[in-house]
Amino acid sequence: MKNSPIRRIAHVTIGVSDLKSSAAFFEDILGLDKMGEWPDYAIFDIAGVSFGLALKRKTEICLQVDDVDKAYQKLMARGLEFTAEPKDQPWGVRDASFADLDGNKFIIESFKCKVCGKICQNYPELLREHIRTHK
Repeated sequence: MKNSPIRRIAHVTIGVSDLKSSAAFFEDILGLDKMGEWPDYAIFDIAGVSFGLALKRKTEICLQVDDVDKAYQKLMARGLEFTAEPKDQPWGVRDASFADLDGNKFIIESFKCKVCGKICQNYPELLREHIRTHK
């Protein structure tokens, strides 16, 4: 990539009106591997890319970077205006968000284990090999 800190699409979340029916469709009809489900969110794994369903929310595209803070600084220096500064999330990622010229929401995120420091390639790896292991 052209000197970009972005490595790949890590996660996509789409809004749904009925979470139970939508989760059943993606799990039972499409055969996706469900990683978890909560009252307002469900998450699936598609070959290492996390795919989320969120009750009555807009689409979000998460872009993986090696280091959120460094990417944040680099992108701000290029003129990008963020809507949220880098912060650690309860589910184990560090992220920051911005909107494109049309208002679409994007999130830069990294999957660094806070216990051993390993940078994971995707959320399923962080969840499986680090968050659950280091509890």
